[in-house]
Amino acid sequence: MMQKIFFGYLMVITQLSVAQSLAPLPVASQSATQTVDSGSVNRYRNADYLQAQIGLANGDDISLYSHLVNDPLYPYLAAQFYQKNLERDSEILPLFRRFYAVPAIKKLHNRWIVKQYNLGNYRAVVDNYFYTGNEEADCAYRAAQLSLGNRQAALAHIYGAWMSPKSISKTCDPVFEVWGKVNDPAYRVKRARMAYHKGNANFAGMLVERLPFENAQRATLQRFVGYLNLPESMLTADVASLTDSTLARDLLPTALAALVRKDSSQYAAFATQFAPILSADPRYQTMLGKLTQYLVKRQDPQAVTTYRLMTAPSSRTTEALLTYLVGMHDWRGIIEAVGKHSKSPMALYWLARAREASGQDAESIYRKAAAYRSYYGFLAADRLGQSYQFTPKITQPEAGIQRQFDQNAALVRAKRLARYGEAVAARREILPVAKPMLLPRKRQLAYWLNHNGFHFEAIYILGKMRDWDDIAVRFPMPYDTQVQAASALTGTDAMWIYAILRQESSMDPNAVSRARAKGLMQLIPSTARHMASNLGLSLSGDAIFDPSINTQLGANYLAKMYERFGNIALASAAYNAGPGRVDEWVLRNTDDMTIWVETIPFDETRKYVKHILEYQQVYAHRLGKSIPSVSDYLNGRAQAVH
Repeated sequence: MMQKIFFGYLMVITQLSVAQSLAPLPVASQSATQTVDSGSVNRYRNADYLQAQIGLANGDDISLYSHLVNDPLYPYLAAQFYQKNLERDSEILPLFRRFYAVPAIKKLHNRWIVKQYNLGNYRAVVDNYFYTGNEEADCAYRAAQLSLGNRQAALAHIYGAWMSPKSISKTCDPVFEVWGKVNDPAYRVKRARMAYHKGNANFAGMLVERLPFENAQRATLQRFVGYLNLPESMLTADVASLTDSTLARDLLPTALAALVRKDSSQYAAFATQFAPILSADPRYQTMLGKLTQYLVKRQDPQAVTTYRLMTAPSSRTTEALLTYLVGMHDWRGIIEAVGKHSKSPMALYWLARAREASGQDAESIYRKAAAYRSYYGFLAADRLGQSYQFTPKITQPEAGIQRQFDQNAALVRAKRLARYGEAVAARREILPVAKPMLLPRKRQLAYWLNHNGFHFEAIYILGKMRDWDDIAVRFPMPYDTQVQAASALTGTDAMWIYAILRQESSMDPNAVSRARAKGLMQLIPSTARHMASNLGLSLSGDAIFDPSINTQLGANYLAKMYERFGNIALASAAYNAGPGRVDEWVLRNTDDMTIWVETIPFDETRKYVKHILEYQQVYAHRLGKSIPSVSDYLNGRAQAVH
């Protein structure tokens, strides 16, 4: 199997140039080829990719589009056709040899391999299989090798295939049985623990049932699988029995995590009683972090107690606790929770505020916070009367590497797919290209993607790298004409519109959310229609995805929210969570808007508002504009709509 994998890898490496010489693909068999009248010949010969897609969907034979065989997107047409014609082996197999790296062909390959195995064509499976990461196809290959008597090939790297926290395709069962280790109690216990910790209680229980009755760990595993299925049943257990063995102490934190998810306030005391025994356990510490966050959401003061039990709280847990302490104006609690050597700008800012409120020196802490390009860094700079620090580190393109990207087959396909509006398929081509790269080359790829209009993917790749400083790539401006036009039409500040675009869609005009919000500014269709009516615009078909229309409608909605609430933070919160919720939230004290933002009940909206106020300043910096400070906007001293 590994020979096959290595062969596939070598082929991927060699398939970098679009201009390479390739053997021609066979033409579809004459018997399968449709007969067309002479008047239609030119229509087929002149068909482009989209027309071919439509024709194939309507039943055309692939042979009618043979003139597209050297088009970079031909493998997508071929995959579309042969998914429904898996019996045409002589035409399918050359596709595997030529287009093995194309996601659509990998999917076709997986289906074909499984079908051939089910037909008993084991030699065809073995001769034409290449690794794609698909479990069903991998099992079919292994089982085919076993059926042909190739036991060693079938069992290659079998431990990694079997040691999974979830059930594996039954096609692999004969291979696992030959392996023998499948019935080894130590292996079963290890896999059951893995499934248990992943929350797959039913599968873990099935594995435990197959352990010998005399196995010493069987009863403990069965008991804890029961706790995972019904966490409240732990409450009636003998407390000592929950930690009476190494295995029990390993399993308990996961069961406790399930318990506190049920009701954090009610079960916090039960979960925290084990801290003296389990404080060094990483899973127990993770549970304490989650419990703290749950309690914060419920405004439960037990959050402070659970936080103090943590040996090394994550920044996320610390920041969650801070939202609670800030809302309570618990300055002493903030000072106790946050060390002055923290690297979190949020923690540093609120530590400085707490010290200031307590009559202690805060300037040095503010200075540390102000060094960050962030919402909190900007607030700290405002307290000091300093200018903002943007600290950009702009990637300089290396011509040779950029040329390689221009010729990379996957990236060429991605550009063509994007041109035809197939953004998701383009993304599936791009991300595997980035995955194996070292960081410097990934930065070059992010530059290339940004330069070629793949702003979402460029931002995503830098985010996965935790590279926050290339603000030219992270804060692109591809729609400046549309943003300025929308600003002029509605009076909405252009930097605010830019910030919304960046936060909502990362500049992807085709973005569609799970809530069916659409386009650059992620507009719900009903809202978009209402705004279009206000502006006298037509909104039919896919017009909502048009950048010009989308930005005008979104900017108009921002202006409406600003007119209603009179503050950029409130209006931004309304854009994200809806004006009805903000009507409820403003009933709380808004005298100090930094505290009001910190106490927004929804995590998403709280982060959203902070990002908007931060991004607004970054875009102003990028465009060389001078705009009011974050504090001026927050406190209503600056207008966001004119």
